[in-house]
Amino acid sequence: MKKKKVLRRLLAILLALLLLGLGELLWSNYHLAVSSYSLSSEKLAAPVRIVFLSDLHGREFGKDNSRLLAKITAQEPDLIALVGDIFNEDAEAAEIDAMCGFIRACTEIAPTYFGLGNHETSYLETDAAGLLDRIREAGAVVVNDEFQDITVNGNPIRLGGYMGYYPYPHMMTHDPELIQKEKDFFGAFKRTESFKLLLNHIPTGWLDWGFIHKDSVDLVLSGHYHGGVIRIPILEQGLYAPYVGKFPPYTKGMFVGSKATCILTTGMAGSYGLPRFFNPPEICVVELYPKD
Repeated sequence: MKKKKVLRRLLAILLALLLLGLGELLWSNYHLAVSSYSLSSEKLAAPVRIVFLSDLHGREFGKDNSRLLAKITAQEPDLIALVGDIFNEDAEAAEIDAMCGFIRACTEIAPTYFGLGNHETSYLETDAAGLLDRIREAGAVVVNDEFQDITVNGNPIRLGGYMGYYPYPHMMTHDPELIQKEKDFFGAFKRTESFKLLLNHIPTGWLDWGFIHKDSVDLVLSGHYHGGVIRIPILEQGLYAPYVGKFPPYTKGMFVGSKATCILTTGMAGSYGLPRFFNPPEICVVELYPKD
């Protein structure tokens, strides 16, 4: 009789753990979390609110991304930044249509800027799907190794986009023409007195190689690491990031260097077929405001 009681208790504990694990799995893959950051600058005369996200990878939260769009709308952004891997590199026509519909809906909320990730970059060799044209037709401004000088709430801002690893572009390409193009872009991007905002999908150069202490950019917005996919609670530690490996030192948050500040989002989707765990999809809200 005593053995049966122990067995029933063990089964109850196992069932409870299973239900908790299932609940956490659902929360980490379907709950939309909002993370808020703030940054002051002497270059700004009025506040600017940015909503940015990355690594959607073709996912939809609600029909036609209605839940995600409602969350973005609720933040009342002045500017929306999509920081790469919104599409999958093997996206079929239906996914491309759906993501372009999402981008179009974003542009109806606020001016929307699109920086390429490694998945979108894979389209550039042939651009068989006409992807960049489709994104532009949806109303977003594509910034790929280029920048635009814009004004937001009276503030002059230079907004640029760069996918990779500056200033080590050889890690992305061995083509000397592309390397020179990347160097020329970044050299020109930095030559301004305006607030410099860079959409840089891969954060490796800024964080893991320490370029937040070496290169002057007011704010870099990055993704790509998926928050480590599976995060260890309390420790706030991700398990794995591309190019960095196990237990990467940077997977989420705002990192302030002596020359630049980088905000790294955990993104929206899983990675390598793995679901997210203790790591809900993240919408980032960045409040820029004048320094007193």
